[in-house]
Amino acid sequence: MKLYHATTTKKTKLYHNTGYIRKPVRGFTTLQAAMAWSMKVGRKVIYEIDAEKEICHKLPDHHNRFGDAWWIDSNVSDFKCVFSTYTDA
Repeated sequence: MKLYHATTTKKTKLYHNTGYIRKPVRGFTTLQAAMAWSMKVGRKVIYEIDAEKEICHKLPDHHNRFGDAWWIDSNVSDFKCVFSTYTDA
């Protein structure tokens, strides 16, 4: 499963300095769902996470009409930026 994690620019610096996203890691099942959430809460960067290796749990809330929200209860070191308002908008 691929998840899309919306975050702030401050946290992106932390992710790159440490090499991982600290648990719990939340994400959406589609890029469109993550983009809708990021616009709602003011997050400017979206990462794609390969969650196949991790145990994922469906969140009881945070879903929107574009996708479901999940969380991973472990640090994630395999991530790549798929959208940033600083480089893509």
